[in-house]
Amino acid sequence: MLFVGNSLLDGRVDSAALNQGAASAGRTFRPLNAALSATDPHDQTFLAQYALWTQPHLHTLVVGFYDYQLTEETRVTPADLLGNHGIALDERFPVRVVASIDHFSTAQTGELLLLRALPMAANRVSFWKYAERLRYSMSRMGMPPEPPITMIRPWSYYNGEPRKFLEDPSHFNSSYEYVFGQAAKERMQVVLVLMPMSPLHSKVFYTRQLWQDYLVKLRDLAQQRGFTFVDASAWMPEDVQFEDALHMTKPAATTFSFRLGAELAAAQGSAKAGN
Repeated sequence: MLFVGNSLLDGRVDSAALNQGAASAGRTFRPLNAALSATDPHDQTFLAQYALWTQPHLHTLVVGFYDYQLTEETRVTPADLLGNHGIALDERFPVRVVASIDHFSTAQTGELLLLRALPMAANRVSFWKYAERLRYSMSRMGMPPEPPITMIRPWSYYNGEPRKFLEDPSHFNSSYEYVFGQAAKERMQVVLVLMPMSPLHSKVFYTRQLWQDYLVKLRDLAQQRGFTFVDASAWMPEDVQFEDALHMTKPAATTFSFRLGAELAAAQGSAKAGN
């Protein structure tokens, strides 16, 4: 069972608790957690693809997501292949695969080849990272402490992304469409998990009518594809179960894993491979 996601899932799949939850249905899972902090759908696509290449016995793909992550587009150019995006520069990924995932033109594919040939070019921002940290620390001298962050993205994101999807609710973003296509070739079951959200995040963003409308269409799309949809956003109703506005504590992650194990076990046999 392959898990894909970002920091909300990274380090938060408790294998023992997952299997304890699955035991009620007589199931046992061997989870491979490929979720990685500070990644977006683009980076997760490469991690998922590598796992599918190297682990031929995977039968279920579990994608943990929040907000509009499944449908927001993350277009990447060769100039963006920095940080976690730099995974596309790894020689273990054939150039044709990278070009296919990122929809590179012939010219952009040439840029990719150049970046791979010149490692210094791929790491061109390493020096400026430290320069920017110094500049930022100096700019904050004498400034009052910043208020706690309660909103990860601007309001334009929370208004614009759902409306884009509601206008055409026929597909996920191109990165996940690639992943789901590969899963279908392997006849894997696909499970979409809306990750637990803190009471603060849920109150601010998930009570909006725009979100409710979006969620209905997202569920419909998942059903059309034959995917299992698990809404775990309200599983952790207490503030103390979160380290911040988004991330579960370790005890909460154990509780989440147990309940998710039961949900996945129940879904086995009833869900069909993605089409």
